[in-house]
Amino acid sequence: MDNPLIFVAVIVALIVLAMLLPRWVRGAAGAAGRKAQRRLADAQLAPILDELATTVVLHAPETTVREIVDGLVVQQPRRFAMLDGGRYGIRFVEPDDAVIRLVAEVQGTRMQVEGFREHLGRPNTAEAWADLRTRTASAARARGIEAHPGPPLSHRRGDDGSWAGSDGSA
Repeated sequence: MDNPLIFVAVIVALIVLAMLLPRWVRGAAGAAGRKAQRRLADAQLAPILDELATTVVLHAPETTVREIVDGLVVQQPRRFAMLDGGRYGIRFVEPDDAVIRLVAEVQGTRMQVEGFREHLGRPNTAEAWADLRTRTASAARARGIEAHPGPPLSHRRGDDGSWAGSDGSA
């Protein structure tokens, strides 16, 4: 070990390793962080999508259901909006961040989320939809109208962060 060339090689190797090691550690830690963030976002997204897929069927004509929903929407103008075409909007940022539609069917009228947008990386209108759906069903029952959960409506995500009903709505 009297050869100074070995010492110089070890010192150069340590210097090179000291320069490259932080970059490798940052890259590996960043990849692990992004992977954990995706897993967390996916875990949070599933219950939100389930909530937004939930529909409610009211055993009444569309005009009666519209009268009930209009009364509820007018009570909270910062949270809900009446849109053109007889649709309703749930506001997170814009009045139409989630669009609700009444659909006539054999049993009566189905209330469903037609489409919605993501803000801050995820849909943010599920809580307002659950509230409106529950309040509509309660108001209908108070009038003697039967209300029950309808068939779930699945949504598909577009490239721009908007989601549309898989039946082609929105």
